[in-house]
Amino acid sequence: MNEQFGGDADLIAEIYNEYVSSVTGKIAEAQTALAEQNRTALDRIAHTIKGNALAVGDTDMAETAIALRKTAALGDDAGSAELIARLDSFKAQL
Repeated sequence: MNEQFGGDADLIAEIYNEYVSSVTGKIAEAQTALAEQNRTALDRIAHTIKGNALAVGDTDMAETAIALRKTAALGDDAGSAELIARLDSFKAQL
């Protein structure tokens, strides 16, 4: 992000803080979607997390969101729950 935004520390901090806030909300939404077995919403949420993570260079979060999209498509609720828990654990490192 440093190169992408010309080293503007304030802008980078603002973007990163927005990312953290967004991801936090999306993980909560993913938990709700899974509880409701709304796989379409879960896929859409995972897609958003993936895009946001890639935008800030968070490849672990992005790869996990990609895997979540796959488990949601397969109807693998146990796998989806595990991946959402992994996303939640990454959130603690942000």
